[in-house]
Amino acid sequence: MAGGTTGKQLPLETDARKVGYNAMLLESLLAVLVLVAIGSTLKFDDYKAIVWPSDPAVKSNPILGFSLAAGHLFEQGLGIPVALGTVFGILLVEGFVVTTLDAAIRLNRYLFEELWTVLFRQPPALLKHYWFNSGLAVILMWVLAYSNAFNRLWPIFATANQLLAALGMLAIAAWLLCRGMRTMFVLVPAVFMVITTIASLLVLFKSYAAQRNYPLLIADILLLVLSAGVIVLFVRTFMARRKGSSGAVGPMEVVAASSKPSH
Repeated sequence: MAGGTTGKQLPLETDARKVGYNAMLLESLLAVLVLVAIGSTLKFDDYKAIVWPSDPAVKSNPILGFSLAAGHLFEQGLGIPVALGTVFGILLVEGFVVTTLDAAIRLNRYLFEELWTVLFRQPPALLKHYWFNSGLAVILMWVLAYSNAFNRLWPIFATANQLLAALGMLAIAAWLLCRGMRTMFVLVPAVFMVITTIASLLVLFKSYAAQRNYPLLIADILLLVLSAGVIVLFVRTFMARRKGSSGAVGPMEVVAASSKPSH
């Protein structure tokens, strides 16, 4: 709920906290229920054989692991045959995939509409039409799915996603810092996430360099450079704030000092 679609759909900014927090609680509860369903119906050895098979010729199938657990749960609770219950489990997973694709299509459509306004002073009517932007998003996703590029993009996408959250918290900490407010409740998790995600980018860098996967290697480097820039900006803001606390600078000078280019 903290993604790019929420801010574009909420009528009031004050609703963001209520919607986002309750969504987080529901998502956490769903994760707990999935773990309970798997742990209460499948033996660990059976689940391990499905998700982490010892035979290199057998592919990992976590969807089957959850679906089979759901099938046993339906059989024990409702008397539905395991085979039929497993199909229902697969449909549950597919339902989440469909909603994810729906959100991705809408988010991409919004981003395309904003992109055209950046590239063109007066975007053509076709570029403003939601059918065109939605279709463009669908075509791009089809290309990624057909080429199986998602498997290669997922590690760096997941890292970039968490890095964005970490840098966002750093920005919030800088904003609070400039106003003389408490920052530790934001700064501590931000530092933890920055360290872990940058470590992940460094691991991916080594992997992409060994594979000579230059597009993802360049993306990895860009993410590292951008994150380093935000970190440097935060440190400069922090140092300017410390200087300002002694009376040398005021709040507006702090913001100005953090935005000055270094020479």
